[in-house]
Formats: sequence, structure tokens, C-alpha cells
Amino acid sequence: MTIKTISLILFDAEEAEWALPQASQLASGFDAHLSVMHPYNPMIFTDGIGAEPLIYASLQEWEEEESGRIRTIFDREVKATGILAEYRPQSTLYGAEEFLLSGSRGADLVLIGTNGALDRSPDDRNLMERVVRNLGRPVLVLTPKAALTGPIARLTIGWSDTREATRAAHDALSLAKDGAEVELVTIVSRAQRAVPGIDGKADFATSLDRLGYRVMVTERSATVEQRSEMLISSAQEFGAELLVTGAFGHSQLYDFVIGAVTRDLLDFAPLPVLLSK
Repeated sequence: MTIKTISLILFDAEEAEWALPQASQLASGFDAHLSVMHPYNPMIFTDGIGAEPLIYASLQEWEEEESGRIRTIFDREVKATGILAEYRPQSTLYGAEEFLLSGSRGADLVLIGTNGALDRSPDDRNLMERVVRNLGRPVLVLTPKAALTGPIARLTIGWSDTREATRAAHDALSLAKDGAEVELVTIVSRAQRAVPGIDGKADFATSLDRLGYRVMVTERSATVEQRSEMLISSAQEFGAELLVTGAFGHSQLYDFVIGAVTRDLLDFAPLPVLLSK
């Protein structure tokens, strides 16, 4: 897949200050069009069984003011870089998830900021998780701690024989430079059933080799609770610019009771993470 259309989701002007320069660099590096989306996600106040109309009017005004601040940063960045871009703010107080999903389905790559931002509300974090679950497009999680500027020379792919991991691994190739160094790492948390003669990781490593990538295959042990930490550690030791993994491979009930690697990476990863569901 060739990356020619990139979507960036922004919640506020503070996030726009660091995320927009990263997004514009990526768009420039891939010669891609950038679409910037700002969702509205207000708190809803009620008075008895009805709603106070004046509150909704104030919320609409606050959202429009924040959207205007983001547009100012957007206009400044586009003028400085000369990239092809458009700004799409949400225009109504309702339907943030539908707004983001419908506006991003045509993108080759969707960019979001880390859920570890101190000012990100629980509602906004939940919205980002739902977007990752339901969008059907690769989602690149950006962080102010480390930036990507274009095609990647070193990446770590968290591998498992699952649909989500397989899709993420293939999606990552559109971001990789020719001849990039790739680490395929498997995190083993318990004794696993092996099928003689079948090894998806080995087959994928061979496919990468045929494509000209330099591949290293590793296996690490960790408890279920330590899987995200081990993935991050592996990527850092490898010197990876990007960590790649499948997203939300279990049910929402399992994630709530046991925990979700994807949620931990959205919250705590110190490097960019590519997620595919």
C-alpha cells in the first residue's frame, strides 16, 4: 500500500502544537495529503429530565472557539511547509465517533495523539479506543517524546498468529524504507500449543527477506500483565523508531477484567506505535 492520504485527529490546541508538525512532516515525507479533524466531545448537563438549552449553546461556543485555535495552528503549519491539507472541524455537538469514523475511512493512515496526555479526559480516551476498534484502518499513535519524519529505517513488530498482528505487520511495510531493519518479537506468557510444521512468524520473516528487509526474530517471556512493557523494552533495545502490533485482539470484557496491551500502549508508549484491528 502506498500512503497518499493521511488523517490526523486533534482534540485541542495544545495537542495541535506538537502533533501537527509531526503530521505535516510525515505528509511531506510520503508526498501525501493531510486531513485534520477536530471532534466535539462535550459533557452533557441535565436539569431534571430535561436539558437546559443555554448550556448547549455555551458548549457549542466553547467547541467552536477551540476549533478556531486549532485552525490558526493548522494555517500556520500549512503555510510554513506547503503541504496539501484541509481542516475538518465537527459542526454539531453530537456524534463525535461517527464524525471521526466516516471522515477517516478513506485514509491510508490515521494519526492520533497519545492517550497519556495529562489533559485528555476519560471520555476522550474512550473515544480513541473505540476509533481504533471500529475504524478498520491502521492507526499511528504519536507522542511528543519521539517524532517520525518519513519512511522508517528500524521497526519492531510484535508478532502473534492472530488476524490483528498479521494485519499490523503488513500495514507497517508501507511505512518502512527499502531495506529497513525489522525485529519480529513474540511475547510468550504461558506454554503455548505448537503445531508441527506450521510457524507463521518464520513464514513472515522469510517473506520480509524476499522483499529485501533485514530481519531479526526474537522471543521473550513475560506475564500477561507485563506484555506491553516487554514490547516497549524490546523496541527500545532494538533502537526502533516505531513499534507495531495488532490492536484489541480480545473481547472488551476480557480487556476490562484481564487488561489490554493496546490500552497500555495508547497510554504509556514513549515511541510511536502503529495499531491495526
